[in-house]
Amino acid sequence: MEKRNAQNIQIGIDLGTTNSEIAVNNGGNVELVKNVFGDEYTPSVFGIDKAKNKVVGKRAYERLYKDASEDEFSNNKAEVKRLMGTSETVRFPRINQEMTPEEISAEILKSLKEDVLRKYSDFETRTAVITIPAYFSTLQAEATKRAGNLAGFEYAVLLQEPIAAAMAYGFMNAKNENWIVYDLGGGTFDVALISSKDGALSVLGHNGDNFLGGKDFDWLVVDKVIVPAILEKHEIKDFNRGNSKYRSIFAKLKYIAESAKVYLSQYEKTNLEVEGIGDDDDGNEVYVTTELTRKGFEQLIKPMVDRTVELAKETIQESGVKQSTIHKIILVGGPTQIPYIKDRLNREFKITVDASVDPLTVVARGACIFAASQRIPKEFLKEKKVAAGVKTLTLNYESLTSEEEETVSGVVEQLKDSDDEYYIQIQSESGFYSGSKIKLKGGKFFDTVALEPHKTNLFWVYLFDKDGNSAQVDPDSFSITHGLSITGSPIPHSIGVAVAKRDMSSGFALTEMFEPFFEKNSILPLRTTKTYKTVKRLKKGDTENALPIKVYEGESETPDRNHIICDLKITGENLPYDLPDGTEVEIKIEVNESREVTVEAFIPTIDLSLNARATIHAEDIDVEQMESDGRKTESAYASESFKS
Repeated sequence: MEKRNAQNIQIGIDLGTTNSEIAVNNGGNVELVKNVFGDEYTPSVFGIDKAKNKVVGKRAYERLYKDASEDEFSNNKAEVKRLMGTSETVRFPRINQEMTPEEISAEILKSLKEDVLRKYSDFETRTAVITIPAYFSTLQAEATKRAGNLAGFEYAVLLQEPIAAAMAYGFMNAKNENWIVYDLGGGTFDVALISSKDGALSVLGHNGDNFLGGKDFDWLVVDKVIVPAILEKHEIKDFNRGNSKYRSIFAKLKYIAESAKVYLSQYEKTNLEVEGIGDDDDGNEVYVTTELTRKGFEQLIKPMVDRTVELAKETIQESGVKQSTIHKIILVGGPTQIPYIKDRLNREFKITVDASVDPLTVVARGACIFAASQRIPKEFLKEKKVAAGVKTLTLNYESLTSEEEETVSGVVEQLKDSDDEYYIQIQSESGFYSGSKIKLKGGKFFDTVALEPHKTNLFWVYLFDKDGNSAQVDPDSFSITHGLSITGSPIPHSIGVAVAKRDMSSGFALTEMFEPFFEKNSILPLRTTKTYKTVKRLKKGDTENALPIKVYEGESETPDRNHIICDLKITGENLPYDLPDGTEVEIKIEVNESREVTVEAFIPTIDLSLNARATIHAEDIDVEQMESDGRKTESAYASESFKS
């Protein structure tokens, strides 16, 4: 591997519902790192084998779907991304242990990291950019960041998947254009309207559905084709996906459906063969074969594809952008390789559909490109002892630019205000740029370096004394990526607090209302402070009657219909004296580029501050009910008149 710049993040990861990929910056070029099976993608499946060892990827996938025994089903878990941000845990009987969704995701991330270290043993793997769906909630984003930290990525930056995809396309295209990013993954759907203008990417609008993806296509084939074919030939009581008695069998049926879906992307028809799932109620071995045509499959998934088209149209309409000004539709995600989806998008929008960058890996590629532009904070850089005589260099430059040149300034700390005669020289790793020797003035210098287009440029810095002898500097290299920059990512939902207001219709009784601090589609980072007045007296030492400050995410005026992110409680135990009704409280909410939320409440009269992070809450969701609702939705999507 070529020399690397240790000052910037070098890893980009697409942590997907069904598959995950990792890309690294190799000497300015993006490289998809293959796993032990030689694949660029790893199934997002985690499990425990019979020897109680952790298994990730293809081996866990095959145990879950191809083996399909109850024992293997209980000890292998897929599609955990849909549980991120919830309080649900997954039990693994073989080790008698429960794991959270982020702990399972961390194991998948560790496996990807091990693939890198297997190939490049000295690679810097303590930092990474990890992608999330644009429509992920704050809690889901926070859970993803925790998973990254658990996997050993001490500094993890989150990036929205549609923006990552746009980065990959924009890396090779600096034209002023509008694009639609149509991101249909295994478990989620995102659509974003992106503007590429004057070297910068901006999100003009976005929409999505966190419970619509390729896996839902698989279940439609199972429920509407395979199960009816089985029950037409065999008597099996209560044979349906909601019956836990048959859950391992349905895992195998899903594998059959998924294989058929992939096959039908190339061929007009396929046979679905079901065997090895046991006997029916009469003691006969279950064996069924039934034909599924591409036309029949398209008819089946049409309502779900309709939903994605509707969301795309809503995004365009809400943005105010004329459809005629949109240059192309960028395809992201494995399911977009289904011919019907490409055809539908062509017919509906009459816009060029572009899949020139592999839809399966485009997000990881874009994440890696973005990563190269992200400086690693000093506290996360590897500690290294600077040898005696090595001089410390402080550099200033833009690490991502669409310009052909970039100004670099710096100072050699030990030579500040010094009259000693020293010279600095900057050269690119590729030889594309070789600067002249620049005489330091008070230890300071600046240079304008030329950039190779559409790549990450690695530069080396050399220091010489007046006699031409070289002197070591630290750092001795830096990198600048030539590509489109990002003006900011939008938040998918409004964020605000619950406030008490008098309701005239109910005798001026106090009712809670949701008051947004930041509206949906506000551009990150965000920060604002608002002042409110308390509506009740709080007594010193009273720990029972707390003053709650609740932060929500959503669009409803009724707070409880939104998702709670975190809450603060002001109690009497922290008060120097009673707090009267009408006391002013300042509430400050900040959201950084990685969607981390920080909340602070300050009471000026007593100089009291309280702080909270959005890691306090996880959604208390009944996952069995969620899956049941998902089955009802899939059933509603399916055509009643479906015929193969």
